Amino acid sequence: MADFTTAIKKLEFDKILDRLQQLVVSEPGRACAASLKPFDNAETIRLELQRVSEGKELLIVEGGLPLDGIKSILPALKKAAIENHILTGRELLDIALTLRAARLTAAFLSKRQKSYPRVAALAAELLYDKVVEYNILECIDEEARIRDSASKELLRIRQDMISTADALRKRLSSILKRVSEKEFLQEEIITTRDGRMVIPVKVEHKNHVPGFIHSSSASGATVFIEPAETLDLNNALTELHLGEQREISRILAQLTEQVKEIRPNLEATLSTLAALDLIAAKAKYSIEILGSAAAVADSPRLRLVQARHPVLLQRHRREEVVPLDLQLGDGTLTMVITGPNAGGKSVAMKTVGLLALCTQAGIHIPAAPESECGVFKQIFVDIGDDQSIENDLSTYSSHLLSLREILRHADNNSLVLIDEIGAGTDPAEGGALAASVLKDLTLRAAITIATTHHGMLKAFAHETPGVMNASLEFDHETLKPTYRFRSGIPGSSYALELARRLELPWHIIGLARELVGDTKVKLEQLLSDLERQSQEYRDQLRHVSAERDRLDSLVQTYDEKMRDLRKELQAIRRKAVDEAQDIVKGAQALIEKTIREIRESAAEKATVRTAREDVQRLQEQIASLDSPAQPPTPEDLRVGDVVRLQDASQLGEILEIKGAFATVLSGNARVRVKLQNLTKVSSKGLRTFAPPEVLYTPEGKTEIDLRGMLGEEAVTQVQRFLDDALVAGLHRVDIIHGKGTGALRKRVAEFLKIYPHVKSFRLGEWNEGGTGVTVVELD
Repeated sequence: MADFTTAIKKLEFDKILDRLQQLVVSEPGRACAASLKPFDNAETIRLELQRVSEGKELLIVEGGLPLDGIKSILPALKKAAIENHILTGRELLDIALTLRAARLTAAFLSKRQKSYPRVAALAAELLYDKVVEYNILECIDEEARIRDSASKELLRIRQDMISTADALRKRLSSILKRVSEKEFLQEEIITTRDGRMVIPVKVEHKNHVPGFIHSSSASGATVFIEPAETLDLNNALTELHLGEQREISRILAQLTEQVKEIRPNLEATLSTLAALDLIAAKAKYSIEILGSAAAVADSPRLRLVQARHPVLLQRHRREEVVPLDLQLGDGTLTMVITGPNAGGKSVAMKTVGLLALCTQAGIHIPAAPESECGVFKQIFVDIGDDQSIENDLSTYSSHLLSLREILRHADNNSLVLIDEIGAGTDPAEGGALAASVLKDLTLRAAITIATTHHGMLKAFAHETPGVMNASLEFDHETLKPTYRFRSGIPGSSYALELARRLELPWHIIGLARELVGDTKVKLEQLLSDLERQSQEYRDQLRHVSAERDRLDSLVQTYDEKMRDLRKELQAIRRKAVDEAQDIVKGAQALIEKTIREIRESAAEKATVRTAREDVQRLQEQIASLDSPAQPPTPEDLRVGDVVRLQDASQLGEILEIKGAFATVLSGNARVRVKLQNLTKVSSKGLRTFAPPEVLYTPEGKTEIDLRGMLGEEAVTQVQRFLDDALVAGLHRVDIIHGKGTGALRKRVAEFLKIYPHVKSFRLGEWNEGGTGVTVVELD
């Protein structure tokens, strides 16, 4: 495996590992997280990222793996390998709990193998022994004490200990009562010294109580005497205690031997459990940072979309960390980042390096899923000041040593990150050396990112194939960084602008401009203007994008409402047809009854046939209501056809067709209508409808006066007025609403927008009534 030690240290990868160590649930998992290193094999990285993705889904759907109970048992397993070594009850209990965790985890994942195949495949390596687990838990309780039921002999010994202790206490209580009456006792209690039961006697009466003195109090006023009468019982109790310890040792030795037999498998199982714990921790971390698995490219390249620095996300809210988009590889191998101090150049470069390390370590990154990262065999980082007084190294010398190391080993599988390249010495010489180094690395096809203030490197990046400029956006108004990353655009250092804003003397700034020279000033001014214009265009683009999203939302809302409206119209039409069919059925039943009566009265057959034909025509007309209207073409419509006007219930007969228009007789009115607004019903249907007894004839007025009316009343009058004008064949009408507050004019305009036969409308000219009149053109 490649050595990424320097990169891990300088890019703060250890802080990611610290967070993972907080998210694991076991000590083995914590040790695994602490020792995590980036991989340098593409297939291994892909597999690890896929496992984390499955672990993330498992955590969201299932709540996680049953990993509780994993203990740090590796030291105990090593002890078990030693001849005649006996493990303690606590060590054996930890082993049993770890075996149980392995068994539960394996069973859990075996049932979900199809959903999480890669994690389940790892869990298939878990080896456990139910017999050893059962034997340990049967002998040792949750407090790591040996159970009475661990063996028959231990149960007998402990029962004898209880009965012997009870007999001893009774004997001592009798002695205590007798001696207490003579006031020989310091206290009326039974206590223990050296594992034997004794009573406290005043020192001046020690010769009055036969027995053995075991010890005295700190003050010397009390001696603890084992009465001679209880010697046999105390001896018996001591022997039982010794027998208990021998039996416990025998039980622990047997359990240790069982553990010793499965030790190799158990060590492998512990390693697998630690790996599963680390996968679960990575999954929690991915959820925490809203991370995703970057695609692992077969060739060294980088494509980061909406990427954020993961360490900054631990300290700040997500919306406070500005994302960056960056792409290197496939022709463009080197990036030169320029811009002012504290503008975010180094942070952007560190973000790239740290996300590359995270990806190769199988950790999801805070970036969009379409991000892509190649596999780097080496990551070189020259960031910070490694000057040393002890080794007689200046800042520039330390950078030169780093560059020497990079130039010795970098190749087409390397990622090179250099902060402030060429700094710390003469700008001309330092810039030239930096350009030479970057060109050499580009020719080697190493992915390289360098930050700098050297103006000549901006021109170098612009002119050299495979090298590109980049910068961090700077707010021209506040002279503060926005931290937005911009590829392809060089940045200005803003040294003189910042000096002016910080109110350095004008003559100092003026002299500095003269010393810099017009060409340099013009270049910096050009970059400054370019940045300002770019920022303005981005602001406009964001505004246009927001408006586009708003319009898309409105269009979607409109489409949904139109779909709902069509469904509602269809339901209304269906209901109307059903009601009409019910009427026809009733009418048909009535006609059948009439026919029977006619037949019975010997009526003519022609009369019966005519009645049936009338009913059939009525049924056809009602059935036509159920068929959706199709826009007719001139070829479909003929003079004499019965048609229905679109958005109306009136039927009419076509009298004349000219081009795209038809003259239709509806009742006693002639209407000129577009062919596309007609629906063919039947060529004979008009005869079945008798004209109304009282015929409404439109007056055909060309204007209406709404002044003094309220909104809804005015809209009703306008609708009737426009219907009459349409039937009368008028093409232009005037609506007088007055000027006033404009409320009535606005309400009329809203209605005209939705009236289907309005071609256009406008406010009147000065000679037509001005804003007090709306002129309407009809289709």
